[in-house]
Amino acid sequence: MDGINKGGNMLRKNVSISDTHLKMLDPLLKKHQGNLSAAMRDIIDFTGFVTENMGSLETAKDLFREKNHAMEETRNRIYGITIPLTMFRWLLANKNGNLPPINEATQLFSNKNLNSYDITTLNKVINEEIAFLNWPITANLGSENGQISIQITGVDPEINVFYAKLISMFLSSNKNPQKISKLIKYPASIYMLFQMASTNEEALRSIQETFGAAKRDEIPFQSEMIMATA
Repeated sequence: MDGINKGGNMLRKNVSISDTHLKMLDPLLKKHQGNLSAAMRDIIDFTGFVTENMGSLETAKDLFREKNHAMEETRNRIYGITIPLTMFRWLLANKNGNLPPINEATQLFSNKNLNSYDITTLNKVINEEIAFLNWPITANLGSENGQISIQITGVDPEINVFYAKLISMFLSSNKNPQKISKLIKYPASIYMLFQMASTNEEALRSIQETFGAAKRDEIPFQSEMIMATA
């Protein structure tokens, strides 16, 4: 703090903020079009709300830690996997193993209009969704000869296959639709390449041709994999 100036009810102070804390403030700065004073007022209002209702910031932190621990314990008791309610209902009603319609698959991904060629953001979005669902898989995205590459790795081959199809359906419905150009199944992983499709329908057809399908919006689930090249 370099100095204090008071004008009416306004208190002015110079505050030093590290790069780490500026990154934490980034969402608030974007909300207020870069106005740091407005962002700080938001923080002060929130701090006042928390202390008024929780007694202190430390009490609030302790409650959040307890809640997160309880959630983690619950997940561990159910093998660590969560699934959206609508998809769970769909699975109960479709014992023949068909994949859900497009809207059921894409609901797993929060950013529907993501630029599919922004590999860094795409990788972040997909892995954040996996972390939220707590599925026993990892996804590594990259680029190979101008095509999107995805390697899905996990201990359960059927979950690997299922998620490979969900990602394919997500990319087929993107504003820059991607079709499957290559798919290879390994014992504990699946490798896929995607290239630009002219339409969403063409991209969806590539999923149907790769995995086998009877209907446009409902793709049968098979435990075996089919290698596809284009």
